[in-house]
Amino acid sequence: MDLEQLTKHQVILLTLLVALVTSIATGIVTVSLMNQAPQGVTRTINQIVERTVQTVAPPTQGAAAATVTTEKTIVVKDDDLTAQSIATVQKSIVRITAKGGNELLARGVIVNSDGTTLTDSGAILGSDAKAFDAILSDGTRVPATLVSASASTSLARMNVTFGTSTAAAPAKITDVSKLRLGQSIIRIGGKGTDVVGEGVIASLPGSSSVIEASVTSATPGSVLITLFGEIIGITTADSLDEGSDYYTIPVIPAPPATKPSPKT
Repeated sequence: MDLEQLTKHQVILLTLLVALVTSIATGIVTVSLMNQAPQGVTRTINQIVERTVQTVAPPTQGAAAATVTTEKTIVVKDDDLTAQSIATVQKSIVRITAKGGNELLARGVIVNSDGTTLTDSGAILGSDAKAFDAILSDGTRVPATLVSASASTSLARMNVTFGTSTAAAPAKITDVSKLRLGQSIIRIGGKGTDVVGEGVIASLPGSSSVIEASVTSATPGSVLITLFGEIIGITTADSLDEGSDYYTIPVIPAPPATKPSPKT
């Protein structure tokens, strides 16, 4: 068939046919390539997290004044959110050593503004140290006092004296009941500088005091956090007995009861 003898309508129909066949072929090739790609490539790298920020303007003086509410949506890329969460939690993480020493006994995480710090009870009791130091995220060395630790508990409680240092801040412990299977998490560990790893929640704790993740750690006191920087678990001797991918769920200790002042 001579293309020069085709009418205008036939040329248009031929063009549409070629375009249709080309698009179908492109789609087949794309799907085939995606199926052959490794899991790390097919995973969504830039997940979008939308958070609505609500700002309430204080009412002006006068009975007729109205409260003005404005809302805006902030779009945060997953990569940016992960980096921000790690930077925030790093201020809560300390490295515990024997007083004046440099060898890591365990990592710890500050959970209260008064310096209450949770760490691996087994690592602390297994050391010969009688006095301890805590090294903050900026390298500052401060005193750490052992408050409670026993062989029957996974977590030891220490008090870190960081004063007004801007390199330390308490972390928030997540609500375990809100965790979901397959939820993205981050592990921060390492014997020296912070080493991070990413994974997902592999199994929910149920009635157990440990939670399983797809990322492992053998360093005592390593922390498992959500993408929003909330503490999920801590590596302890008890959790390591279950496996290097298990973490002890932390509980903020209740403040000591105050004794009533004697009557005069």
